[in-house]
Amino acid sequence: MCLSPSRNFQEIQKWRSKIIYIPQADLRQPETGNKKIIPSNNFQTLNMQTYFFKKALAVSSVLFILSRPLSAQTYSNKESSILSFTVGMTSSNLINYPVKFRSGILFNGGLVYSLMLNDKFNVGIEALYTGKGFKNESPIIKYRYFFADIPLYLQLKVGGAIRFNLGGQYSIATSGHQILLDPSKENGVRSEKVSPLRTSDYGILGGMEVDLSKQISVGARYTISGSTFFEQDNFNFGVFQFSFKYSPIRTYKVFFHKKEVQQ
Repeated sequence: MCLSPSRNFQEIQKWRSKIIYIPQADLRQPETGNKKIIPSNNFQTLNMQTYFFKKALAVSSVLFILSRPLSAQTYSNKESSILSFTVGMTSSNLINYPVKFRSGILFNGGLVYSLMLNDKFNVGIEALYTGKGFKNESPIIKYRYFFADIPLYLQLKVGGAIRFNLGGQYSIATSGHQILLDPSKENGVRSEKVSPLRTSDYGILGGMEVDLSKQISVGARYTISGSTFFEQDNFNFGVFQFSFKYSPIRTYKVFFHKKEVQQ
């Protein structure tokens, strides 16, 4: 059945009369006390603005700090920092391990950065590659474990050539090997990869350094796993280290007490 245009118009007018008109004000977000609820779109925009504002503030702060030394550099006749190369030997033992091993001799080496705080104290940080070795007498097996070590310590200067170190160290295992006697091999031994005894370790270190010349020094240090004092049932490392240090790079830019130097 087809309706005429006039009939269609009458039907439309009839339905329009039944539609309830809702004022525009009723569609706004309600208020809770004196605090208005922010629409979601505006809230997201506000969050983005806050995020970029914080990022911009952080970047500006970093640039401001970095720009200060460039605009007002102060130098002294005393070293303010030293970059050194170190190489040495290690002798390791296992603490609280059920099997008794003999200490093995391996090597370590890496970089050392020292920052002079004043005439008495320095701060040192190192990046080392360290070997820790053990021996089993019967059967004859040698175990070698290698770690990336990050020591951080405070130095106390005594006189002009002696320094005492005290600090901490964090270590991450990189690899492990065991060396066994094997007559079938041409060199008589066979090397096999083994899992590290510990994937990571933290330790406490103490030692001393003595300057032999302006660029050459020797040092001795003992590092013990920090868990030795907190985990009595767990095995731990004890590592004695003897090393030589070569210090070719020195800077004389003053980082602290600039006013005193300028006067």
